[in-house]
Order: sequence, then C-alpha cells, then structure tokens
Amino acid sequence: MLTKPKILVVEDEIIVAVNLGQKLKKLGYDLVGITSSGEEAIQKAEENHPDLVLMDINIEGNLDGIQTAELLRNRFQTPVIYLTAYADENTLNRAKRTQPLGYIVKPFESDQLRSSIEVALYKNELEHRNRKNEESLKSTLNHLESGIITTDENGLILFCNPVAEKITGVSYAECIGQALSKVLKLEEANTSTFNLPVSEVLSANHSVEKNGVFAVDGIGNKTQISINISPILNSEGKASGTITVLRSGELDNINQSYLKEIHHRIKNNLTVISSLLSMNASNLKDQETLDIFKDSQHRIQAVALLHEVLYENHDLSSISFDLYVKKLTDLLFEVYKVDREKFKLTLDIKASRIPSEMGMNCALIINELLTNSFKHGFKGKESGSIEVHFHKDEDHYFLEVKDDGVGLPDPLPQTRGSSSLGLSLVDSFVKLLRGKLILENANGCRVTLSFPA
Repeated sequence: MLTKPKILVVEDEIIVAVNLGQKLKKLGYDLVGITSSGEEAIQKAEENHPDLVLMDINIEGNLDGIQTAELLRNRFQTPVIYLTAYADENTLNRAKRTQPLGYIVKPFESDQLRSSIEVALYKNELEHRNRKNEESLKSTLNHLESGIITTDENGLILFCNPVAEKITGVSYAECIGQALSKVLKLEEANTSTFNLPVSEVLSANHSVEKNGVFAVDGIGNKTQISINISPILNSEGKASGTITVLRSGELDNINQSYLKEIHHRIKNNLTVISSLLSMNASNLKDQETLDIFKDSQHRIQAVALLHEVLYENHDLSSISFDLYVKKLTDLLFEVYKVDREKFKLTLDIKASRIPSEMGMNCALIINELLTNSFKHGFKGKESGSIEVHFHKDEDHYFLEVKDDGVGLPDPLPQTRGSSSLGLSLVDSFVKLLRGKLILENANGCRVTLSFPA
C-alpha cells in the first residue's frame, strides 16, 4: 500500500484548523500536526518530516507564515501551500519569494483542497527529480577531463567545470554571467587572436570546431587546445545557448568511460521525464491534450534510444545508424500498436556508420515521418508498407521515407512555418543538416532529403 502523504497545518484560528484537519483525514491524508505558531511549526517539521505544509500567512508568534515557510524550505526543503483570506500586494510579493507551491483562499471546499494538494505534491516531486538530475549531471561534468562551458542565448556564461577554470585561469564564481569571449581568450599559432564565432553558432544552429589554438589565461600562460562550440537547442529547434568543449593536447585521447557515463545518465534522465509525462497523461480527459503528451513522450523516447546506442558504442563520435533506425522503428511499431503482419517495413540503410549528431538528426526526422504515417497516413487502411532508404555518394547523403497510405493533404503542406509541430521539427532538423527536403504524393507519401557529407 502506498504511504499516505504527511501534512502539517499551521493555522492560528482554532475552528478553521480543526475543520481543515478533519477534511484532510477524510481525503485520505496523514495529518501529522496542527500548530498556531512558526516556532512550533519548525519543531514539528523537524520531528515529523511532512511532505507538505498548509501555512496561514498571518499566524501568532515572532515569525509570520512567510518567514516560517522560508525557514522550512531552507532547512528541510519542505514545500508549502499558503492559506489566506486576504493579503495585500506587498505581502503577496514577499510570499512569492519563498517559492510556494500554491495558494488556497479561505473559505474553501474539499475538492479545491484536494486538487491544490495533489498538484503541489506532483510539482514538488518533479522539482525533486529535476534537482537530483541536475546535481547528477553537474557532478559528471565536473569530473570530465575536458573543459566544459555553457552559455545562454546572449553568450553569457551559465556554467564552467574545474578543467575549464584551469584552462582559462578564471574561477567559477568570477566567470558566471560574463561573456564567453571575455573569459576564454584564444590565439592561433601565429599569435593572432582567434575570436569564437558564438553569434554564428547561435544564429546558424551548427557546431564549429577548431584545433591547435591556444587558450591564454590572465597572466599569459598558454595551453594548446582543440575547441568545439555547439548550439543548445530548445524544444522548438531554436538555439537557447551554447556548450563549448575544451580539450588540451594531452587529452585528445579522452577517457571514453566518462563520455559513456554521460550518455547513460542522459538516457536514464530522459526515461524519467518520459515516465513523468506518462503518469501525468493518465489524468487527462481531453483527447487532443492527451495526444500531445503522448507524442512528446515518444520523441523523448527516441532521443533516449540514441543515447542508449551511443552508450553501447566503442567510438562515441559516430553511430551505427542501421542499428539505431532498427531500434527506433521497433519502438514506433510498439508504441503505436501497429500489426507488423499487416504493415510491412523495409529498411535499406547502406551508409551504416555516420557521425553521431548527424545520425540523431536523421533518425528524429524518420521518427516524425513514421509517426505521421501511423497516425494519419494509414487511417482507415487495413494494411500497408513503409520504406526507409539511406545511402551516400561522394558529397551527399540521401534519405527517403515513403509509404503507400492516403498521402499528404492537397495542397502539400510546407515544413517552414507549418502549424504542425511534427513538420516544424522536421524543418529544424533539416536546417541543422543544411539539407533540402522534398514532400510529394506518389501512391502515398514520399519524403526525400539530401544533405552534404
């Protein structure tokens, strides 16, 4: 049996407090105490470790509800929902700074109480998982033998690991919020200044790599490094920042186990996010919203699959594309419950090993196109076929995905500026590959992509 959530009530109106306690018990929660002062609330929190505190803003004692909530959060990471009948703007602004998980306005009904508590508990669990994931990822980055620096969309530094501190000669505290170009000063072999193309990476959404440059610290010490700067893309495929990797000459043969561990942890983190989406989707009644949640979950699973394949690789710079596409299509057949006896899949992957980033972009295009086939292309059909072809000539790669379904709507949709999230994502991935995409109806839907090798 699942443990009941433990709730502490801090309320100095005794009748309101008793009534609230009775409602909580009827709703199935474990009431671990009722108190009227902030000092007693902190003591009971230390003794009982509640999952949530329902806190009146105006309480007796030396501490008001807001001060008490701040202490509870700082000492025990205990989440709070404020109870209030009225609060002026200054009080509410103070309350916001303590990051409450909600407000309940008095008087309230049991249904409102339950919904506020359940949302707050869910948000707190999500925040807890995110904190653990961030701490885990930060710990991994701090132990890498390469320098790592991340920036926001303006090129201002958000994070740097100890190796980056050593290379630049600038401490973590000093570099946060500074422009990357100000902290990371580079020279080429002929002592001419090398300027990192941060704006180019952010605007063009592609990586830049440079070998044999020198990082110069504040006192003139030089370290020969290779450098790679790549965009960090948001869910819309737009650059929300950059990640810069610095490898000194002695680290060109970087410890693969650290990189494999990163892929393993990212895959696990994505699996957690997918599970959280699935849990939340089970409470949705609206079919359109439910479909959006499920599509997002499947996209996350596709990316997690990439990190699984990379984790199994010996060479992390490239990927077994035929293996990845095989695993990806198996996953799609499973999640969309497609009968493989009635709907045939042909995979013709002639360029089996390609760079990892390129492989991910191609596979995510395949993911969107096959998802479209399963959801729309075969609507009303009892059987069908899908073909995926991939090959390379001297200068270009070619990807073709086609089905014999109902085809695309007429007139043919445009990927750029499309109202369809799937097509918008395809357009973003095509841009990253600097490719050309053609959509056409030919006894079904056929999509062809070519991009430079």
